[in-house]
Amino acid sequence: MEKRKLGNSELFPSVIGFGAWAAGKKGWGEVDDHEVEAAIHRAYDLGITFFDTSPVYGLGHSEQTLGKVLQPVREKVIIATKAGLAWHEHEKGSIKAAKANIVREVEESLRRLNTDYIDLYQVQAPDPSNNIPIEETFESLNQLVEEGKIRYIGVSNFNVQQLVAAQTVSSIVSLQSPYNLFQRDVEHAALPYVKQLNIGFIPYSPLAQGLLTGKFNYLTRLPQTDVRAQLNPLFSEQQFIKNLVVIETFTGIARAIGKPLNQVSINWLLYRKEVSSVIAGAKTIKQVEENVAAAKWSLSREDFEQISRLFETDSSYVI
Repeated sequence: MEKRKLGNSELFPSVIGFGAWAAGKKGWGEVDDHEVEAAIHRAYDLGITFFDTSPVYGLGHSEQTLGKVLQPVREKVIIATKAGLAWHEHEKGSIKAAKANIVREVEESLRRLNTDYIDLYQVQAPDPSNNIPIEETFESLNQLVEEGKIRYIGVSNFNVQQLVAAQTVSSIVSLQSPYNLFQRDVEHAALPYVKQLNIGFIPYSPLAQGLLTGKFNYLTRLPQTDVRAQLNPLFSEQQFIKNLVVIETFTGIARAIGKPLNQVSINWLLYRKEVSSVIAGAKTIKQVEENVAAAKWSLSREDFEQISRLFETDSSYVI
């Protein structure tokens, strides 16, 4: 599989990454540990070398699963995880980016991942309250780099202003943000900025949490326990119907190209060379194989532009 350099780091992730949120087993319907483990094995066999997770995915379960499966090939893969988002019941969803918390989190992640270093350690979200000075957060990460516990520092869900502030303290090699055909806010400022400064860009939610797979219809109703119903405005009742109308046209374009909807959606992202690796979630072998197939061909410029014109939305959300 093709690999692209991650910013100014020495990391070369596969252009398709394995998103391990569903491996946490919470909020994604029926998830079987054995199926997820088999999916991770298959991902590696098919050339995926970039695996992205977070402590908040299943309260550490996702990290534990990755650590278990990837241990035999640890030196051949890139493991990315995150810090700064609290997940204990009394503080769930709050930002915890103080030095003591960062130090504690990295130690716990190292233990769960069954490794003595993390390739890419990302601040999961900026602190909206600004209670913790950004210097404290990123100086803590600098120290972890010096200690060899993490190799490179990245950020997630940061806007350009927040990214610039982080860069005054640390060398930031990557930005991870939601980016798909429905959610294109990053095109206005973030993508031009990272391209100019040679910062790797890692889109997550490339299929808009399943919306761009074509598996939903007008009768679909997600349970309130589903994370999409809780967090993603694309799945609000009114917006969901509007999105399905657009997908009907998109399905026709994909049919003319001769590729499945999900492959076209991911390939549209890979058309941009600013993209280092697309984080594609999977909980089964079949999903992994479908994601990988998206990197085996390329959209024409005409198809890329036609698809881009079809989707014009400013919807966004933060995880």
